[in-house]
Amino acid sequence: MTTGSVWREFEHDPRDPQYADMRASDRDRAVVHDVLATAYAEGRLDRDELDERTAAVTAAKTYAELLPPIRDLTTEAVPARFSPAPSGDLERQARLYYGEKLREAFFGFLIPNLIVWAIWFMTGQGWPWPIFVTIPTGANLARVAASRGSIVEQRVQKLQRRQAKALEAPKDEPAKDGTQSGEIVDQTREKPDEA
Repeated sequence: MTTGSVWREFEHDPRDPQYADMRASDRDRAVVHDVLATAYAEGRLDRDELDERTAAVTAAKTYAELLPPIRDLTTEAVPARFSPAPSGDLERQARLYYGEKLREAFFGFLIPNLIVWAIWFMTGQGWPWPIFVTIPTGANLARVAASRGSIVEQRVQKLQRRQAKALEAPKDEPAKDGTQSGEIVDQTREKPDEA
């Protein structure tokens, strides 16, 4: 049970950052309890460590809280490298993003121009001052429409960087109490006397 196969026992892989904040089920806690019991039976944990870790697992609410008690007992305890999205998916997402930007530019052109030209028409049609709204909003629409390729390419690159960052292994940062995140703290230690 303490090999990499333990991750298949969970409903969702707790190493996946996508599920870190998802609430863990009793079945998921039972998997961690089994790992702890096996480690205790193999002599890799003493009774006090087993009790501390069991209490932490019982109190765990999310998948992220299930990892620390077994981090040093299982292989592949660091987050698994999940396969990146295919480039076709990234391209499709980038095209959808471009569509949103083009829609925003179109309505950014249409709505203000309808308003100012309607006002101009209703107030007597003097000098065509609404041109000062039409020119910049039309230029923005033309810019967005003409730069489809570069907008899509930049978005694909941004999505790739975001995906690569998400696939990186998280670094343990020191917690506020000076321990590493996920480290079991011995709460029986006495604090130094303050003089």
